[in-house]
Amino acid sequence: MIVRIFFVAVLSAVCSAQVAQARIGVYALPADYGIGQRKADWTEINPETWDVFTSFDSEEIFVGDPKEKRLTTIQTEFSTSTVIEGRKVGDATVLASISDRGSFFGGEGYMDLYGFAPFGKEYASQVFFLGGWRYDVLKYVDIDIGGNIVYSDKKISGPGFTDFGGSQWRGDIYVGLMLRELYLNPFVYGAYEPSYDACKFSAGISPTFDLKDLTTIDGLSLEVQVFYGYITANNWAADDLIDGKRWRNSYSYVNAEANLVYLYDGHIKTHVGVGWSYNNDGKYAPNGAYLSPSNAMWFTCGIGYVF
Repeated sequence: MIVRIFFVAVLSAVCSAQVAQARIGVYALPADYGIGQRKADWTEINPETWDVFTSFDSEEIFVGDPKEKRLTTIQTEFSTSTVIEGRKVGDATVLASISDRGSFFGGEGYMDLYGFAPFGKEYASQVFFLGGWRYDVLKYVDIDIGGNIVYSDKKISGPGFTDFGGSQWRGDIYVGLMLRELYLNPFVYGAYEPSYDACKFSAGISPTFDLKDLTTIDGLSLEVQVFYGYITANNWAADDLIDGKRWRNSYSYVNAEANLVYLYDGHIKTHVGVGWSYNNDGKYAPNGAYLSPSNAMWFTCGIGYVF
């Protein structure tokens, strides 16, 4: 209990210093850096990365255009529930994150460090480190390549079940495509998670609506993300067995979240939001133990700072 309280305190202290960007704000977004000059032919490949590579200029590769300011954000957030991959893995939860985006190798490099600490000893606290590279490969198409490493303070199976053994470390490697300049920002991702020998697929939309014209409030927007996901895993409890067998598991889920976001003076950012998720995985593990409900709803709020 003392460790959990300390974990929450550290996360809250780190994030209260900076940005409030909704959780959905760093996933499935088109690149903002390394954007090539637009051509009339939308099938023409953006040569920005190749041009940067052939320049053999380390500053050009790692820093890019000095006029393009890096975007660094830090946020703290509270959520009534935490849901990962369609499964509830926490009740009242404190979340914190630090994210950074900037020019890298002719495209956009990004890193994201975030963690959450649910109240209640039946749940695990988890820390995620995510990094990747997005590139404006075509006029309307961006590619996203990256991976993440996840640490939990307890052995978990699946996205966060604590009663079936599993592993304290896991992670994904992923590749995604996003359609730029389309109204709803559609995206599709595929991922592989070695710890669980799991393949993952997700597809959805992630639009942002500027509400200034509707409300006359500058800096007010609505961020929405709705997606479908599918997971198939051969070792859902890592190297541990359930009733002497590997826990093989496959299920689908849908996730929907909307956040009302207000950016004040270009730096202070706050949000309130609501989310809902449903899965067809069932409520029970292979041994009959209860997992979590098939659907979950949560409310969230946050505050932070954008550099």
